[in-house]
Amino acid sequence: MTTSTTPEDLLGQPLSPAEQELLGAYETLKQLASRDDLPPCANSNIRKALAALWQATNDLNLQYEQLYDLGV
Repeated sequence: MTTSTTPEDLLGQPLSPAEQELLGAYETLKQLASRDDLPPCANSNIRKALAALWQATNDLNLQYEQLYDLGV
């Protein structure tokens, strides 16, 4: 049995390098949004950017989740 290490979208299609980068940026913003040591202006803008990137990654079937727990 062979296990694929190529990242895939929710439909099982391999991710392009651009999609991998987009998903990486989304994950980085999620990590930043979960922090509580950033100034209010940074928190607000991180959440705004995360909401926009969430839409792109959701439309591309790269992830399926809600961000309510992070205040987005």
